Amino acid sequence: MQVKPVFLLDTGPLSVLCGFPRDGMAYIHTVLLYSEIMLPDNVVSEIQEAQTGKIARVVSPLLKTGAITSATPVNDPLILDQAYNNLLGLGERGAIKAALATGISMVLDDKDAFIVACRFGLRPIGFQDFIIQLKSNHGMPKSTAVEIVNTTSRQYPAAFLTHTLSLLS
Repeated sequence: MQVKPVFLLDTGPLSVLCGFPRDGMAYIHTVLLYSEIMLPDNVVSEIQEAQTGKIARVVSPLLKTGAITSATPVNDPLILDQAYNNLLGLGERGAIKAALATGISMVLDDKDAFIVACRFGLRPIGFQDFIIQLKSNHGMPKSTAVEIVNTTSRQYPAAFLTHTLSLLS
């Protein structure tokens, strides 16, 4: 039996997975068949504070059952909060801190957060590349990956769709 990889998600990619259905279920349920999902505590706090909305309705039960886990808060590196507190939200900074502390692959869709994560030596991946990895390395069927990418494509620049579909071929 193959061990599922763990990915750390920020609020943006999480929102995409919760906002689009497949057979009446949010895509996050499909993705959980091929990977483990960990959320930074700041993202979990945002979800719990909202208490309503699509993300909260989908993710809260998954957190309660342990299908999705959360990353323990860390304060280091302090420069992340000092230098980037006006540029990045708490969830993005929490995702970067958690990735630094755990070494888990991080999925981001915010350009500034992506750049900052790279400055800290991380190698974040975008949402579409996350789906490509699940298809290429972790058993997600091509048809499922193509469906997710096509359905969520309006969230990303049009040129990305053409390239992503080529990579999935």
